[in-house]
Parts: sequence; C-alpha cells; structure tokens
Amino acid sequence: MIDLKHLKKTQRIHTDDKRNFKLGLRADRNEKVVDWPPNIFKKIFTKIKPHEFTAYYNTTEIKKIKKQVARYFSLKEENFIINHGGDGVIKEFLLVNYHKGLRVLLNGINYEMYKVYFDALKIKYFEAPYKYDLDKKNIFDLDKNFFQNYIKKSDIIFFTNPNQISNQDLSFIDIKNFCKKYPKKLFFIDESYYDFGHYSFIKLTKSHKNIFVMRSITKTFGLASARIGFLIAHKDTIKSFKAMETPYPISLFSGKCLKFFLENKKLIKDYNKQVKIGREYLCKELEKRNYKIHNSKGLSAFIYFKTQNDLQKKHKLLLKKFIYTKKIKIKSLYFLRITCGPKKQMMRILKNFKFN
Repeated sequence: MIDLKHLKKTQRIHTDDKRNFKLGLRADRNEKVVDWPPNIFKKIFTKIKPHEFTAYYNTTEIKKIKKQVARYFSLKEENFIINHGGDGVIKEFLLVNYHKGLRVLLNGINYEMYKVYFDALKIKYFEAPYKYDLDKKNIFDLDKNFFQNYIKKSDIIFFTNPNQISNQDLSFIDIKNFCKKYPKKLFFIDESYYDFGHYSFIKLTKSHKNIFVMRSITKTFGLASARIGFLIAHKDTIKSFKAMETPYPISLFSGKCLKFFLENKKLIKDYNKQVKIGREYLCKELEKRNYKIHNSKGLSAFIYFKTQNDLQKKHKLLLKKFIYTKKIKIKSLYFLRITCGPKKQMMRILKNFKFN
C-alpha cells in the first residue's frame, strides 16, 4: 500500500518562469528553441466551432486522431494509450505496477520527475552512473557493467534513449536480449527525445510482452504545452492501462494541434532535421574554438568549463543577452547545457564564444 503519510510530507518546488519570451532564445529546458509560425495556429484554432468550447470533445474526432497516431507509429490502436504528457505516463505506469518493496533501475543524468515519483512512493532505485574521460571526444559513457548487474536486482528497468547526455548507451539487440533473458522484469523505454537520435525500440513491443515504450509530442513535435504522452506496448500488456484510460484523454486544444501536425508530418521532419544540423554545427564550431564539447547526439550539447567561476561568467553573459542556458554539475565537472536548435539560433549563441 502507498504510504499516504509520507506523501503528505513530500514537498515539491515550483519556480516562476521569468524568461523573456519575446527577445529570449530558450536553450535551457529541452523544449523547442524557436516558435512555430503563428499562421499555423491560426489555421488550427480559427476552424474551431463555438459548441466545441463548451461541449465535451467529440469522441468521433478522438477516434480519428487515434487512428492517425497508430499510423504514425506503424502500430494498431490496441497497442497504445494517450496520457497527460510523458510525466503522466511515468506516474501511471508506476502506480499500476506499484507494490511494497518495488525496486527499479534508471540510467543516470535523467529527467528529474523519475526521482520525484520514486521518492514520493518510497521506491528503492538504483541509478546507473556515467563514466567520464575528458581525453575522449565525447566525455560520457554509461557504466554498462553497473547497468547489467543491477537488472538482476530490479523489478522495473527504466531506460531513456536518447538521454539528455547520450544516444547509443545500449543497442536494439541489447534490449531485445534483456527482454528475453528476464521475462518477468519490466522494461520501460523513454523515447521522449526520439527523432533527434538514431533508433526506436517500438518494434520490440510486437513480440515481447515485458517492454513498454513512452513517446510524447513535447520534444519531437515542439508542443510542450499540449501535454500529450503515449504508452506503447504489446496488445495484452497494455490492457490494464486501457481499462483506466479516461474517455477524453486529450483536450480540445491539444487534440486539434496533434491532428494538424499528424496531417503535416513534413513540418516535424523538417524541423527535427534542422535541429540535428544546428547541433552538429554548434559542436564543430565550438571544437574549432578549443572548447571541450560533449555532443549527446540528441537534443542537447554540453560545454565543459574548468571552474565553476568560468561557467558562472559565461552563463551570466548569455543571460544579459536573453540567451537562456542551463548550468549543470556532473560528478565534479561543470557544464553549460544548450538545447539545440536550427543553425541560425546556434549562430546567435556562438557569437558569445571566442577562441578559448
């Protein structure tokens, strides 16, 4: 049983968003760096009829959207549910599978809400660390021995790919073999950053009943505020989640946005391609200027600074120019994390990095 007394004592921190949305370059939160053109949303919302605001969202349209989602993922409707963003998917997955003494494994330097849920539910977790080597082209590598050893001790294995910091920690074959070797363990693959990386594990849900894949439209569609997440699994293992799916899993506004972009997939593909181009450009240019850069091959790039003071100075300089970035300490190392975007936006950041 969930410890309600412990939940009542759990404190959450909520911060105000004070970024300048007009002048600012949002490279700090792994969301879309630049806005979609306003005419897109005019097309979407001007077609909404008055009754749609006050009536429940038309279930016929929701069914059509689900069919579009199924085609997008090359799945059947019986293989997924829609939830409130990726964090909603994670929370519901934990609640459905919760039991006293539950133990989970997670690859490190990850989305902080995982630990929030683990701590709130008093779930014991093992965090697979990343080894680092400043002499290597890319600094970080997952400690695979740790990860593999702690699979045996865990009930659920959470693995994010691409992660904030890496893309190819484990291969498709690695996960497939784990599913075969440990049929009683659950593997939850977080693919929130997919489309900026290389491969997906969705195909494994067709043949393995112990793997679940999470997707969302926050990163790849660039629609963070729409709060839509998907849990994908074998038709048999998704049944318990389907039983609890709400009759209206998406709002009118998020549904209309999702529908539009599913019908205009080229917009998504083009933007994601431009992000990859911008990411590679940023990393190569910084290397030319003698900065040590860790390219995650996902949505983020990490610039290494020898001291916390050096990091602080650069962060403040960028902040004065309304360029928002994230200060991060990993192990004993200091980094500026930059959410990557198209080349034009990355050039704006590069102007503030002279030869080191």
